[in-house]
Amino acid sequence: MSCTPPAGSGRTCMGIVDEAGRLDRAGHPVIHLEKGELDLDTPVAVKQAAVDALAADLTRYSHSSGLPELRSAIAEHYARRYGVQVTPDRVVVNAGSSAALLELFLALLDPGDEVVLPDPGYPAYPAFVTAARGVPVRAGSARNGFRHTAELVRPHLTARTRAVLVNFPSNPLGALADRAELRAFAELGPLVVADEVYHGLETGGVHSPSVLEVTDDAIAVGSFSKSYAMTGWRLGWLVLPPRLAAAVTRLHSDLFVGTNTFTQWAAITALTGADDIQRRLRAELDHRREVLLRHLPRLGLVPAHPPDGGFYVFTRQPEGTGTSAAFAAELLDRTHVALTPGSVFGPSGEGNIRFSLSAPAERIAEAVDRIGNFLADRGVLAPAAG
Repeated sequence: MSCTPPAGSGRTCMGIVDEAGRLDRAGHPVIHLEKGELDLDTPVAVKQAAVDALAADLTRYSHSSGLPELRSAIAEHYARRYGVQVTPDRVVVNAGSSAALLELFLALLDPGDEVVLPDPGYPAYPAFVTAARGVPVRAGSARNGFRHTAELVRPHLTARTRAVLVNFPSNPLGALADRAELRAFAELGPLVVADEVYHGLETGGVHSPSVLEVTDDAIAVGSFSKSYAMTGWRLGWLVLPPRLAAAVTRLHSDLFVGTNTFTQWAAITALTGADDIQRRLRAELDHRREVLLRHLPRLGLVPAHPPDGGFYVFTRQPEGTGTSAAFAAELLDRTHVALTPGSVFGPSGEGNIRFSLSAPAERIAEAVDRIGNFLADRGVLAPAAG
């Protein structure tokens, strides 16, 4: 996971992760609420499918764009879940969604082309654009809980705008978008690139629509990492419009040759069991989210936006606690609770912190206790009644 923040934003999120790991190794157990991955194991059936593929010596090159069987399974997934028809030749399997986005922008952008990005948003988005010699343009506002909308993007469009990137459920907010909102992005004109890696992790039985439900002329980015508890497997995909599929496929073949084969066989099993896998993940996340949201008012913290999907909660940091990077660093040093400073998500994120639901509910409750004691010691929060 790349976490390169804006210049001058202080300690990066990987810096927090690294320091938390150092404390763990030194015998000071950390409550990890900074990670972009859950502490839950990959489903047994998925792991067994990888073992079976290895035992069957399915270890040679696959098609450069992915196993035909996996690309067909991804196409069937879109038909089953979203009701959209995708042909397998529009699917390119990658080593994670980050590789997919980098490859996409390398194929899509000419030098100086602009991509409008959400702010706050995933920290690596600007790096993918600049690596392709493009220009990242941040569209951010604290109005409406930082919600990324077509109206917010429109003033940032220029003759050089090549694409608009959207992310729902979003990191760091957990915001969702409905079909009308996705259609509004598509009607802006530039190509819409939809990062959909948190699909399947919504609360309350809500269904996140895919951008492909409102237009074929868009790019959907998917991943097995978050929604299948497979972060270390490094598997993601692109669903491309027909007009771009051939060009991206050629570049993918030149850059990567292909993605490792036995993990792709396991991914087919993951897609086959997607509904059950994600039902269990959602149940656990709903419990963790409820615990955190129930305890946050004790700290005087309110989510910037309702966390309706994914596994993050983004809140304004307590008054009088300095920059978000300084607050996260001091909190880690003093309490051994790791949070992510809002500044790594872009300039709009400064003054905020991100909680990840990456630890069990009881550890989340303990983290709130530690943070409360820390704030009380600093005189920021009244001590809890005895």
